[in-house]
Amino acid sequence: MPSFSFSLPSLVAAGLMALPVFATTVANAPTRLQAHQPARPFMVTDITGQPVSLTTLKGHKVLLAFMRNVGCPVCNLRMYQLVAQADYFKAHNLTVVAVYESSAENMRKYLVGQTIPFTMVANPDESLYKLYDVEVSGSKAMKSMFHGVIGKASEGKKLFVQPVPQDGNKTRIGAEFLLDEQGIVAVAHYGRYIGDDLPLADIKKFIE
Repeated sequence: MPSFSFSLPSLVAAGLMALPVFATTVANAPTRLQAHQPARPFMVTDITGQPVSLTTLKGHKVLLAFMRNVGCPVCNLRMYQLVAQADYFKAHNLTVVAVYESSAENMRKYLVGQTIPFTMVANPDESLYKLYDVEVSGSKAMKSMFHGVIGKASEGKKLFVQPVPQDGNKTRIGAEFLLDEQGIVAVAHYGRYIGDDLPLADIKKFIE
């Protein structure tokens, strides 16, 4: 078995530590977004200092992807998959906004030596995660062990241009949202475990 942060002992330990936090989060969290609801507006800056607002993206279809952190090999695999579709997305008027728990400094380290043609947002204070009710869950992180996280992490680790330290919550579970040109949620996909991403076929169906 390859050695990385998603080993069973580390997930068990993280799960035990995260369970009380998870219970509090569920009790106080905003309602999850559903299809046909307006996306929750925000104004932030990307890692280049450019403003990012859903209001200014109206007229474009949007994939709003909440990743874990840039050192996460499963997220690295997902980004690799999305970048492989970048030309197709651009041809079909899809803008990709990728949000990470990582610091801007760590994100810039991640981008050295590679080109990612998407809007990259550092959100270490987790404000956007809270706004969209993207959860931290020890139990769902544990569940990942039964849904191929070992293989995904091993594959994603090989794709790093250079090693990047992990930051953020060890038990963060990702989420992805497809927004139409009016800023209405077409698909709200909350992960059931680490690596539970929206199928690429569903994204393509939405933009075609």
